[in-house]
Amino acid sequence: MKKDELILHLWRWSRKKMLVMKLVVLMVLVPVITFAIPAHSQKQIKMEVQGVPLEQVLKELRVQSGYYILYNKQDVQGVKNVSLKVDGASVDDVLRLCLQNTPLQYVIEDQTILISVKKVGDEPEKKESVIIKGVVKDSKGSVLPGVTVVIKGTTVGTATGVNGDFAMNLVKQDTATLVFSFVGMKTKEVKWRGQSEINVVLEDEMSEMDEVVVIGYGTSTKKDLTGSVASFDTRVIEESTATNVASMMQGQIAGLSILAGSGAPGSPARLEIRGVPSLSGATSPLIVVDNVPMTSDFDINELNPDDIQSIDVLKGASSAAIYGSRAAAGVIMITTKGGRRNQKPVINYSFDYSLTSLVSDINTLTTDEFKMLVLEAASNSAKAAGYEDVTKWSTYKKFADPNFWGNANTPWMDYIMRDGSKQQHKISIRGGGEMFGYNASLGYTNELGQVKGTEYERYTYDVGFNTDINPWIRASVKVAGTIADRSSNNASLDIATQARPDLEPYNEDGSYYIHSYDWYGRTYYIGNPIVEMEENTNQGESHNIRLTGNLEFKILPELTLMTQYTYQTRKGEGYGYASSQTEEGSFNWSNQKGLGVKRHSKVASKEFEVRLSYTKNFGEKHRLSAMFASNFNEEDSESYSLAMSDFADDYVQNAIWQGTNPYQYGMLNGSASGSKLLSFVGRVEYKFMDRYLFTGTLRSDGSSKFAPDYRWGTFPSFAAAWIVSEENFMRSIDWLSFLKIRAGWGKSGNGFVGEYGWRTLYSSTDYQGKPAMVPSQIGNDELKWEATEQYDLGLDFGFLKNQRIRGSLGFYLKKTEGLLYPFTMALSTGMTSTTVNFANIENKGVEFDISAAIIQNKNWDWSFGFNIGKNKNKVTGLDADYVSYPGSTSVGNTVIQEGKSLGLIYGYETDGVFRSQEEVDYYESLNPDYMYQEKYSYRKTIPGDLKFVDQNNDGRVNRDYGNLDDKVVLGCSRPDFEGGFNTRLRWKGLTLSLQGTFSYGAQKAWLAEANQFTFSSAGTVNVLDVALKRWNSENPTSNYPCVRIDFLNTDFTDFSVHDASYLKIQNINLEYKLPESIVNKTKIFGNISVFVSANNVCTFTSYPGPSPESYSSNTIQGAAIDTEAYPRTRTFNFGIKVTVK
Repeated sequence: MKKDELILHLWRWSRKKMLVMKLVVLMVLVPVITFAIPAHSQKQIKMEVQGVPLEQVLKELRVQSGYYILYNKQDVQGVKNVSLKVDGASVDDVLRLCLQNTPLQYVIEDQTILISVKKVGDEPEKKESVIIKGVVKDSKGSVLPGVTVVIKGTTVGTATGVNGDFAMNLVKQDTATLVFSFVGMKTKEVKWRGQSEINVVLEDEMSEMDEVVVIGYGTSTKKDLTGSVASFDTRVIEESTATNVASMMQGQIAGLSILAGSGAPGSPARLEIRGVPSLSGATSPLIVVDNVPMTSDFDINELNPDDIQSIDVLKGASSAAIYGSRAAAGVIMITTKGGRRNQKPVINYSFDYSLTSLVSDINTLTTDEFKMLVLEAASNSAKAAGYEDVTKWSTYKKFADPNFWGNANTPWMDYIMRDGSKQQHKISIRGGGEMFGYNASLGYTNELGQVKGTEYERYTYDVGFNTDINPWIRASVKVAGTIADRSSNNASLDIATQARPDLEPYNEDGSYYIHSYDWYGRTYYIGNPIVEMEENTNQGESHNIRLTGNLEFKILPELTLMTQYTYQTRKGEGYGYASSQTEEGSFNWSNQKGLGVKRHSKVASKEFEVRLSYTKNFGEKHRLSAMFASNFNEEDSESYSLAMSDFADDYVQNAIWQGTNPYQYGMLNGSASGSKLLSFVGRVEYKFMDRYLFTGTLRSDGSSKFAPDYRWGTFPSFAAAWIVSEENFMRSIDWLSFLKIRAGWGKSGNGFVGEYGWRTLYSSTDYQGKPAMVPSQIGNDELKWEATEQYDLGLDFGFLKNQRIRGSLGFYLKKTEGLLYPFTMALSTGMTSTTVNFANIENKGVEFDISAAIIQNKNWDWSFGFNIGKNKNKVTGLDADYVSYPGSTSVGNTVIQEGKSLGLIYGYETDGVFRSQEEVDYYESLNPDYMYQEKYSYRKTIPGDLKFVDQNNDGRVNRDYGNLDDKVVLGCSRPDFEGGFNTRLRWKGLTLSLQGTFSYGAQKAWLAEANQFTFSSAGTVNVLDVALKRWNSENPTSNYPCVRIDFLNTDFTDFSVHDASYLKIQNINLEYKLPESIVNKTKIFGNISVFVSANNVCTFTSYPGPSPESYSSNTIQGAAIDTEAYPRTRTFNFGIKVTVK
């Protein structure tokens, strides 16, 4: 490592380590500081109630006193209603009045009130007794206060305290049975046979329908949902060993499509809910973390999977419309873990180490194969040029000369590839007291890619604290973020796959070998892949931070006011340097001495929210919830780059300021922009008789991105649901435990256009040596919001007791009007594009998911889940002013057509290859005025060439630029259906889990394949071994073309279009949890588990390219075009998870 690199590395290392040290100190100090918070003083109670349930009185007492009140819900609900009028009474007085003439008693201990069933019965004769003590915990190791402990067959018992501990006297006898019960937990019976200590773990009994779901600006239960919301299995979150969040979620939620991306270290994934709702901007779902909408460039993989508590996906417009203009593509709600009150500090640590291997090798021609095919290509092209004796053609002579070839057989891929690895460390602490909770976590990831020069290092942190300032005010604050370094190659892998295998990588003195050759009197060079991959690199550093603080005011028992402020900033710094030995750094081996580019970007977002929530029960049949909120968001962004060339040295003096000349093709580039969004949101929910549910929302957004006349957009929604299984006529149907029908309509929008899309913009330039301004964008003051309407109809069901089989079936129709798209302007205008509303799009589909708990008992647990979704879309209402052909417009190798789906692959159809010269002559005779399929006379068609199809039967294939007469749709990148599956099998402490995903019917174009059958007459390059399948006299039935010289297939054909259906085993994980009896002996750990897993295990597909999941950054092309070069990898990891008591 050179001196300046070492200094820079140490500086970066020390800066990150200092931040890590600060975070660790904060993690240690948070629980210490929080224990100093004072308890509430005794309060005087004022209350007047008439015939209300005791539970309601206790909730009001909790609010006024600040005390925590613990009780068994069943005990309290069995007591008659309370009438009470007090003013200035003590807590003790109120409890005494409420519980008189009831079978209940109370105990006040510190700031906790414990209500339990009185011990009844005659005083027994004095017998010898023993004291039984113990602690009750849940399945995750957390203590459970308020658990009722009763001797079976009697009413004698007690309840656990704040720390989950209990003590009770028991008459000495041979045996007895203790019954432990707690709301939401399975009741457990334990035999007592004389032991003095009994520790118990209670399992959750909560029905899946009672689980809390985050729905945006509030929560609900699954049972009470009226919209289409899918929740990610929390067990998968807890147990998954996937290396990132997107991999963990892939294929597990119907209607959510996730493409893994390039696979390079730190590369983002692409998410899509219910099809593509737009052609620009909001094509990916809005991600909301802890009630905070993330910026549009947020990558879900930035989150530490261990920090996530729940993931809920808002798919239907009736649920997503609450986010208005941000929600056209759906919403993913993520809640991170917070502090746990009444719990001693719990420390969790996990470590895993991964090894990566290529899923498939990248195979190029060996030297002998390369020489053979080049000479064969020269022979074919010589014949096409009219040479009967091919050895007389000058190009053939060059390649036939032994001096042209080197003597090596260099495996270039081996020189630029290496063994990949990844290690992750995650540590967290969570806990709290009676009135506060805290959490802090730190994660570290270091990944070495398999391509040399690719590396990713990241720190994640999350620190939170919440407290009750008084009985009416609760405050919380959270700081979370990431610090990441990413190293990448500016050079493409193509330079290695195309490198001539007959050339040496190094000179005899150990220096890099740069091959040169003469062509038409000029010297040319071929880049050395090792140099290009190692000395044309980019270092990028990002620091993203999110600070959130909120105050919650309990105005009335049923009325809450919440205020929240969030500040987010995303900073990126990058520096790329190409040495003078690289093609770019030398400017094609001219006199340029290196090229350095410094990049900077920053996005800052500030958001303030005020929310008023009201919930009240009216009698036993009516429940009303209402919410009103207002948001103000301001976002600013800036970016710039500086390029300098000609450095004194490639390895020491190569900082950006050490370049001596501005880069000749642009030294400076930059931009800055800002926008504001003001929103008003309302929601009303009504439930009648626990079975009829109604929800209505209304949101109004005002955005500075639109002209004043079109600045505001209004987005309403309505939904209703009927829980049929709650009807009396369904009570006798035991096998159908749950049935709900739901329907909804909603409207959302897309405001993700350029910050100044409606304005005419100018940029600076130089005119005759003087500063000048030129228009750079034509404004469009009639630009409107994209509006998306969606209709939903769904059915949720559960079979058998506790819904051991459950699932849902849903149908949707989603229509978007006024698609926003940057329209390319005519060159005569001097400008590139302007944003217009030019089409509509419709998505419709069906989704189905089902899961089953096949086996559930003490030692065995086996569950299975499956989901499938079908989406079909079509474009309508194409504006004739903005299309390149009647009813359609082409974009690259895709086309948008009226009434057809997005993702249409567009080009020329072929019918195999020409098999003989007679066949060639026949087609050339069809139109005497034109060659059949070539534009230029020097490009002669010969046997073995691809045979293009004449679509309009005019005797020729018109391949002139811009002519579409013979182009057709070759396929569609949208799958017919896709989905996923999972299964989990547990035996005692051993758990085996598997996740998979599948897609059927999509087609994809592998662009690299088309030009694997041509070589250059100049300094020819290598090709992939697929070229060995070429047509020739010895392989006359092949449908692969013959090899040629200088015969690039620049026109796109169906030859490169393939079926991209696949079935993938995404993850297999085997985890062993050490028995509690062994772990307890350590007196330190509460849980220890070890695991081994494999990710991206196996993909079954006929697609020949790098991956059927690759995608283009172009929204219209999407997954239609495969331009990826980074090889797919398979990861094997092993690790350990521990919990410290």
